[in-house]
Amino acid sequence: MVKRREEPFPFEAVRDLLGVVRAMYAAELARGAGRDELGRVSRIGAELRETLDLALTTRPGTVGHRAAVLRAEDAARLVGELVDALTPVEPMVVAARVRVSGVAARPRKRREER
Repeated sequence: MVKRREEPFPFEAVRDLLGVVRAMYAAELARGAGRDELGRVSRIGAELRETLDLALTTRPGTVGHRAAVLRAEDAARLVGELVDALTPVEPMVVAARVRVSGVAARPRKRREER
């Protein structure tokens, strides 16, 4: 039996995740990823965007709301499959920073350990 969800849609969390996916896409594009890799990231981003749109047009307790929640959960799982413990975050942060400032970032120097 499917549990009925009455709680509000997690808009902020889904928007945050969409931002992460956008940064991932920009980082993949910057490193020269292929069409298939970019397409996979793009499809997940589109799913998150559509999920937000669906949630905006439905109310808790409706079938549409339940579908939005389930789709958001599925998309979050797919984002998790794009990364693992060895996936570097720095390229995503740099790509996001470039998108914000419009200026290409210079590689930063690593500090020596004390």
